[in-house]
Amino acid sequence: MNPREQACMLALLASQLSPSKINTILAVWCKKRGQSLEEFFEAEPQQWSKACRLEEKDVQKLHQVRETLTAQGFLLEQLQHNNIAMLTLLDSAYPRLLKELRDAKQKQDLTQLPPALFYAGDPTILSRQTIAIIGSRNASATSLAFTRAASAYLASQGANIISGFARGVDKTAYEGATSTAQGYTTIVLPHGICKLSKTQMRELQPRIEAGHVLLLSQFYPNDAWTVGRAMERNKVVVGLAQSVIVAEADIKGGTWDGAQKALQQNRKLYVREVKDDDSLPGNTRLLTMGAVPLSWPGDDLWREMDVVLHEGQRVCESQQIMAEAPQAEQLRLIS
Repeated sequence: MNPREQACMLALLASQLSPSKINTILAVWCKKRGQSLEEFFEAEPQQWSKACRLEEKDVQKLHQVRETLTAQGFLLEQLQHNNIAMLTLLDSAYPRLLKELRDAKQKQDLTQLPPALFYAGDPTILSRQTIAIIGSRNASATSLAFTRAASAYLASQGANIISGFARGVDKTAYEGATSTAQGYTTIVLPHGICKLSKTQMRELQPRIEAGHVLLLSQFYPNDAWTVGRAMERNKVVVGLAQSVIVAEADIKGGTWDGAQKALQQNRKLYVREVKDDDSLPGNTRLLTMGAVPLSWPGDDLWREMDVVLHEGQRVCESQQIMAEAPQAEQLRLIS
């Protein structure tokens, strides 16, 4: 996308339309009609409504953000100054794993794919075998020790560890992955990429510049954290991974939701096994649903981690075969 189109995309995101409605605009106006987003915002509101079947309240939101296109251009310059780039569903470089969530059971979820991804760092990190490690913000010391050991070992073997950067398991997964000299990790934020604190950016910047950390956000750059955005973020964390490891889960909340999304998306799900069935009900329940158990503490973890890597590599090779499909099929937005 050229800068003008990117500014228009920022305006679409600023409108707070649902992802499905923004994706409909991209699919109908841009892909089907072959017109640009700049032409979309130059059109009369009646054309928006007729072409994309938008409700009056949606048209009003779009009319309001049309007046902010100049401001969106300034924001785009700020992002570029900070080495933050944007990918949209119209770009061929948009992560293939997200586009390929096309199982019939997930047709509704497909329309909820992030219309855009903002990132800082090297996006080719996602071409590595990617393993998500998720778990409670208030995880036990045992779960955190498991997370640190597993993430450090997997990263030392060349895997990309992806997590949500919340406190607890997420942050420990990041720390474990970056504890090894050649570790790679992807952080998916539950808010806009410009909402990271200065302290957080100072910590991340050297590793981003070294090409070992990829920072991602699916939200408008200045959007603040909300529970809803944290839950939406979970879809991307597991959607970008070949395998998902659960360190600690309850039977509700973000980790539970992420594990359910992993199962729905046919991701291989691994769960830390616990001897006390009452201590981690989420782990126990997930194991009864078909998740593969991982031992901890114990000497079997390293053998099991090698199995995770082997299975993930098999999936990567399968996905590479899928990537050779015709480009028109790869770029299909909505089935």
